[in-house]
Amino acid sequence: MTIALSQILKGSTAQAFRGLTNTLTKAKAAAEAAGIAEDAYLAARLFPDMNDLKWQVQMITEFAVRGAARMTGTAPDKLPNMPMEGETFDALIERVAECAAKVAAADDATIDGNADMKISMPVGPEQTMELDGQTYVLSFFLPNLFFHITTAYNLLRMQGVAVGKRDYMGM
Repeated sequence: MTIALSQILKGSTAQAFRGLTNTLTKAKAAAEAAGIAEDAYLAARLFPDMNDLKWQVQMITEFAVRGAARMTGTAPDKLPNMPMEGETFDALIERVAECAAKVAAADDATIDGNADMKISMPVGPEQTMELDGQTYVLSFFLPNLFFHITTAYNLLRMQGVAVGKRDYMGM
C-alpha cells in the first residue's frame, strides 16, 4: 500500500490541530474554573529564552498553512503571511480551525505531484535550505508540526491543566 504525501501532510495536520484544539479548550475551562486570567496560561514559557504558548499556536498554524501552500507550488514570494494574532483562547481556537480548513483545502493531486519539486526556503540570516517535496514533508514539516504542538501541550501541563495523551492525539 502506498500513502500519498497529501494524506501524510493533511492527515497529520488535521489530527495535530484536533489535539491542539482539545488542549486549548481544556485550558480555557481550567482558567475559568480556577479564576485565573487566560494570559497566565497564554504567556507561559518552558524557559525564559523560549516563546510562549500563544506564540507556539500562532506560529504552528501559519507554518502549516505555508507548508501546504509550498507543497501546492506557491511561489516563495506568494506564500500566505498570517499576522501573529490571537490574544485569547477563543481567538486561538478559531485560528486553529481556520488554518485547519486552509490546509484541508489544498489540492491533493498537486501535493502528490510535487514530491520531487525543489523547495528552497530561508532557515536563518542569509541561510537557505533546499529539499525535495517528499523530504520537506517528512523531514521538515512533520517534525516542526509535532515539536510546536508538543510544546503547547507541555506548557499547559506545566500550568496544571488536566490534559492527557488522548487530548494530544486529537481523540
